[in-house]
Amino acid sequence: MAMPENDTLWPPISENRIQDEYRHENAWYAGDETALSSLYMNETAGAIGLFGHVKRFFWGTPTPTDAKQRPVKFHLPLPAEIARMSGEQLFAEMPTIHIGDNTDDGSDQSTELGDTLTSLLDDSAHAELLQAGELASVFGGTYLRIQWDKSIDDKPFITAASPDHALPVFGLGGHLKSVTFWSDLPHISNVKADYRLLEDYTKGRIEYALYESNSPTMLGHRVPLDTHPVTKDLEVDEQSGIDTGSNMLTAVYVPNVKPKRRLRNDPAGMYLGRSDFEGAEGIFDALDEAYTSWMRDIRLGKARVFVNRQMLEQHGPGQGATFNADQEIFTPLNGQPGSALNQGKMLETFQPSIRWEEHKQTCQELVERAYSACGFSASTFGSAGDVAMTATEAQQRERLTMLTRSSKILYWRPQLRRLYAALLDVNNFVFNGPQRGDLMMPEVEFPPAATDSPNTVAQTLNLLNAAEVTSVRTRVQILHPDWDDEKVDTEVELIKSDLSMLPISDATNLYSAVADNGSTTGGVKIDQHGGYKTDEPQTGEGSKQ
Repeated sequence: MAMPENDTLWPPISENRIQDEYRHENAWYAGDETALSSLYMNETAGAIGLFGHVKRFFWGTPTPTDAKQRPVKFHLPLPAEIARMSGEQLFAEMPTIHIGDNTDDGSDQSTELGDTLTSLLDDSAHAELLQAGELASVFGGTYLRIQWDKSIDDKPFITAASPDHALPVFGLGGHLKSVTFWSDLPHISNVKADYRLLEDYTKGRIEYALYESNSPTMLGHRVPLDTHPVTKDLEVDEQSGIDTGSNMLTAVYVPNVKPKRRLRNDPAGMYLGRSDFEGAEGIFDALDEAYTSWMRDIRLGKARVFVNRQMLEQHGPGQGATFNADQEIFTPLNGQPGSALNQGKMLETFQPSIRWEEHKQTCQELVERAYSACGFSASTFGSAGDVAMTATEAQQRERLTMLTRSSKILYWRPQLRRLYAALLDVNNFVFNGPQRGDLMMPEVEFPPAATDSPNTVAQTLNLLNAAEVTSVRTRVQILHPDWDDEKVDTEVELIKSDLSMLPISDATNLYSAVADNGSTTGGVKIDQHGGYKTDEPQTGEGSKQ
């Protein structure tokens, strides 16, 4: 899209419903109690169609402000916990990459590109993917974009961007054609104006524009980039942009899951993803109300001591009276204890009961309902306790989480392929890295969410060996599912080499030894299929040829 005209309303009015969604999702995610109260108390039925019903919400009820009623509302950070877990389910381990093409003579080039891409996708990129996974859970989607700064590093890098500060343009089928990001820059000393930077990503190019404004809702007028310290060092051409050297967009939008139910018929929001929070806001609100009630019971359940007026120490007219609970000797009473003169109690305590069990059960039920509404099993968050189980048992108990994860991977994999291909193009164009062919697209594979313990894997391999239905190469792949073909082939050759050095008498222990510890046994020669044979003929039922 072209850069907007001066004094334009920003964000555009077409984004109002989308921005309303983002504000509510961000309030739950950030746990901002002030924002929650403000959003839900200021909305009235009919004023905002999406959230008009929220006057019934706990956060939509007025908070008492008189001196006799302490205004206390508690928020449990469950939405933030769910978003964090969503990101970790996807990117606790970095997805593996592999580069290939449809030709037979590109193996060397593929290896070079693969090594280059691996070096680009370092720990910083992993951290950005974790952040992006969390943002997608909150806002229903996230952006990943490619940036670089020659004064800092000699390679491009990936950064995550929140969708509440982006204006996308989608083509037919929801394919991202361009996107404009905006960010509010720090204030300049002795300058009252606000500055907003716009970055417009299109295929092969990024354009920058700086706007100066005196209103938070208006874009203001465009000024030179060197007006602000943050943008003055940007290396741009005469059109205030830079070429990326790629025929692909250097930014991608990854929807969390689709459709976004509340905006599926909205022209501006129909291609956006759905937040994990959508439909669970009422449960979050009920949980905060239940927990606030629990805390109120604790606050009101404090022990109270009622003291006879005669035991108070008077401080004079208008100065009030106090009682020292640590005082050891009190003024003697007129009469013996228990006499008629001392029938009234001078001290009396009161200890209300706290309904902690009822509150705990209510909160626990609401928490589990919230997990389910957001697409996760309660056991994913440890609600089932620390119980040892195999990967199969874990997947059965966490079936809902596994299904949700698999659904999200369907949206992540193609976008990461596009982003990684563009990353190689930028690295070639800007930093003279290896060139990528049009047919050489990176392949992205996500690791399994649950893996078996080494003992379980060893037992499985032992059974496969005894059944004589797998080759050495297959067993190596089972033991190391994250290895690429090159590593697997190297390990197979090492196994063959080790086997050839062992005595023939150990041949009968070949399979069990490989399965138990990954080492090799033999006195035998391994053929190309992973089978074995000896140099001398053997007889008997146990011999193998």
